[in-house]
Amino acid sequence: MKILTLVLTIVLLLSTAAYAYGAQDGALYAVLINGGRNRLTNHERYWNDCAFLYRTLRQTYHVPKRNISVLMSDGSDPEKDMLRADGLGFLSSPMDLDGDGQWDVANAATIQTVSRTFMQLSNQLTANDRLLLFIIDHGGSDDQQEDSYVWLWNDERLYDYELPFLLYRCPAGSVCVLMGQCYSGGFISELMYEGCIVSTACDGSELSWKCLDRPYDEFIYHWTCAVNKADEAGNKIDADKNGDGLISMREAFDYARSHDRRPETPQYASCPEDLGDRWTLDGVIPVDIQLPQTVTTVREVFTPAGMRLSQPRKRQLNIIRQGGKTKKVIK
Repeated sequence: MKILTLVLTIVLLLSTAAYAYGAQDGALYAVLINGGRNRLTNHERYWNDCAFLYRTLRQTYHVPKRNISVLMSDGSDPEKDMLRADGLGFLSSPMDLDGDGQWDVANAATIQTVSRTFMQLSNQLTANDRLLLFIIDHGGSDDQQEDSYVWLWNDERLYDYELPFLLYRCPAGSVCVLMGQCYSGGFISELMYEGCIVSTACDGSELSWKCLDRPYDEFIYHWTCAVNKADEAGNKIDADKNGDGLISMREAFDYARSHDRRPETPQYASCPEDLGDRWTLDGVIPVDIQLPQTVTTVREVFTPAGMRLSQPRKRQLNIIRQGGKTKKVIK
């Protein structure tokens, strides 16, 4: 009897600890979209941005492949759809994002396939699940401020007022939207409903920019480094401001913004306000867990800051596309 009581006590303590760190939340799902617009504008760095985040989800957070939908330019079409990083010709976008020999791209990035993907998710997700939506691409604006859109494949446009209707189809308990395209901040006002977090590379009147020293987009690269806890070469990154061992969406945004070296103004919004402080790729920390509160303004100007570098962590296979070649980096 004493042994049974001890076992039950241990189980109760473990389940309580799991809840405290959000581990009993439902599953994490992700949709990664690179529209590319057309082969003249579908830059190789967009593929790198998607691949880096995909590897982070798979290798750092162990998200099952079946939970990640990747919509990439022309999908499985073998035609050359991607402009090389060196500008010398075109390539067909690789289907394998993490180097395991399996295709990871589900479909082309068109209005039809995007809509179909969210329709399918509406039959899978529950109120306990979480959804990460990542969009990297070219963007535009009809009024240079809030009436923004993102270019999908074949010059199709997805407008800011259309995206909420797609997200409404999904019964996920909460959604985190990450956007790297020009004028991306114009989407925020349309997405500010209960349970949504939005981070964008720039405001609704600005262009977003690529990195000058690596084949990625500036804000998105640093955001992914933050949640991955390491850069693309395996050098450790510490974005954990409150020291709880988790990287919240607010911490990832703050890190990316403070390391952003290009002339863009990253934007952030969360509804409710504290959701982004509690939402992590590991789970959502319950409201009864007290978190240190920080007050910042999205319009603050930050000077460039250096990364903390250390020895590479555990060995993992990464893929980086540059100039028509695949570079393999062992972590």
